[in-house]
Parts: sequence; structure tokens; C-alpha cells
Amino acid sequence: MFFERHLENIMKYYIPGTTDPKQILEVIPLCKEYIRKLEISQFLPPVKLDEKKDDDISDSGSDAGMDEPSMDHFDLSMLVPALSHLEELHLSYGVQDCGMNFEWNLFEFTYRDCCSLASALKKCATLKDGGKQLLEGMSDNKTVVEFDLRLAEVGQESEYFINQTLKANQELARLKALQHVSTTAR
Repeated sequence: MFFERHLENIMKYYIPGTTDPKQILEVIPLCKEYIRKLEISQFLPPVKLDEKKDDDISDSGSDAGMDEPSMDHFDLSMLVPALSHLEELHLSYGVQDCGMNFEWNLFEFTYRDCCSLASALKKCATLKDGGKQLLEGMSDNKTVVEFDLRLAEVGQESEYFINQTLKANQELARLKALQHVSTTAR
């Protein structure tokens, strides 16, 4: 449990582009035999230095539509396959306790983050069936409309309920699109 918490804390405070990835990779050989569960409660975004500060623009410029290209979080495909006894993986792509510094871009999950996570999960054969956990996480999500479960090893019942959730989200998205079209046509 010590090694799990130690690696979780290193991951929790890893800053892309600032923290050296070797800091994480050097710990893996020491703790890989003892890690069964990882709960990473936050992934910090890269630090952006403001070249021009304006009172009307927020720190990252997202309110003014001047978003810079985002940098991806730690590449989990380098970490997860090396943990030979990993059974559970809980991740939250966001920042805890951001308070008055709230910005939507602190909670970004990029395309490359998604590919990294997919690659990591594909390479890790020791994870438990996550169908029930996936279903639990998706029950609150109303935006995911497509999710490929062909290569996933989830139970039939979980797969059925996940597909039902996706169909409900697709219907909701279709209704929103129709509503948007009807309001713009007026």
C-alpha cells in the first residue's frame, strides 16, 4: 500500500513539460511487484506562462477564445504495462482544489490522452473486468455517444447496459441538434 500511495502522489503532482518523466519511470522497477490498485485523483495540466496579461482576460485566455494548443498528460502506456500485478485503475483527468483559478482547460482530456490510455489498457492483461465500473462512470455522462467495446473484455450484461446508455446519449444529442436547427431557422 505504501508503494501504491507513493506512485499515486508522484503522478498526482506530475506537470507535463515541467516535471521529468524519469521521476516516475525510475520508481517503477522498485514498486511494480507491490502495486495492485492505482487511484490517481488528478492530472495537472501544463504550466502556461502568460506573455501578455490583461485584466479582461483570464489567466489562460480561454474566456477570450485565445486557447493555446494543449499539451497532453503523462503517457500511461509507459506506466501501466510495467505494473505486472495491477488489477484496478481509477483516473480523474482534472485538477482538485483549483478554487478561484478555475478554468475549463484544467479538465481537458485530449485525443492523445485517450490514445495513451487505450494503449495502456490494451497492454495490461491483469486488470479486472471494468464493465461495471465503466457503466457506473457513464451513468452520469450525457455527452459520450460512441464507444467501441469490440476489444474490451466486459461481461455481456455490462456491455448491454453500456450500449443502452450510449443510445440514450445519442437520442439526447439528436434532440439537441434538432432543437438547435429549429431555433436557428426562425
